[in-house]
Amino acid sequence: MAVNRLFMTLLMIMAILNGVTSVAMEPPRGMVAARLVEGGIDPAQAYALLAAPGITERADIILNNMFHSSPKEGRTRSGVMDLAPGQIKRAQEFMNENDDLLANVERRFGVSPRIVTAILLIESRLGTYPMPYNVVTVYANLAFMDDSDYLRVIQERHADSYPQLYNEAAVARAKRKAKWAIDELVFLIRLANHLGMDPLAINGSFAGAMGPAQFIPSSFCIFGIDGDGDGLASPFNMADATMSMGNYLKKYGWREDAPRTQKRRALFYYNRSEVYVNTVLMVYDALTK
Repeated sequence: MAVNRLFMTLLMIMAILNGVTSVAMEPPRGMVAARLVEGGIDPAQAYALLAAPGITERADIILNNMFHSSPKEGRTRSGVMDLAPGQIKRAQEFMNENDDLLANVERRFGVSPRIVTAILLIESRLGTYPMPYNVVTVYANLAFMDDSDYLRVIQERHADSYPQLYNEAAVARAKRKAKWAIDELVFLIRLANHLGMDPLAINGSFAGAMGPAQFIPSSFCIFGIDGDGDGLASPFNMADATMSMGNYLKKYGWREDAPRTQKRRALFYYNRSEVYVNTVLMVYDALTK
């Protein structure tokens, strides 16, 4: 394919300019681009995205997703995350300031302003937390691990700090992450195209989650709802994000009158961490109607 030949030529030029002596040491961009094409993405867009200068090798993204992705309990209280001073007070203010928006979510899905606000606080500090990671870069780096030679390079470079990279379980996890990341990248590109956005302009967390409710692309494509009536459902729009969160939580069993165990289970689907669930429920209990 002419696009493939052009892409490989670009890789060789980039390698020469960067003083790299072996193209084999470059991340397997062509492999990932080809997988995107298999997933239905236009070849020209797929190869152009992976060849973009901003899509750089980021071992920190790989290592964080492999070994540091779960929320950690804080120092002041066992089993929950530490919150900055005044955060629950700010959450109460947010809930009061956005009464109409949150009431719409409750009317449609039976999901209260308290739980929506609690999740927003923990996920993104109510939509104010900086999201510095380019999401295409995140998913591309995780997808690179599907190439065994590239994974071996990562193992060798970081063996001293992460000897567990050689564990059979870690290798299997890396391969699962890679396949998942390729699927998420397909959903991301489709979502960006639908919203008229440049995928390379989308930032999020180191795990590839986006917007105030921190949806991953596939989840938003399934649960995303237009909350403000502008004809588009966007994870970056607060009205859309909160309405979509209500849709998600209802699907997974959240009800205000449900037993605590059922509420915990619904939240665990949102983020599979007991510390996360404990912290969200702590904020939920602290907020007043």
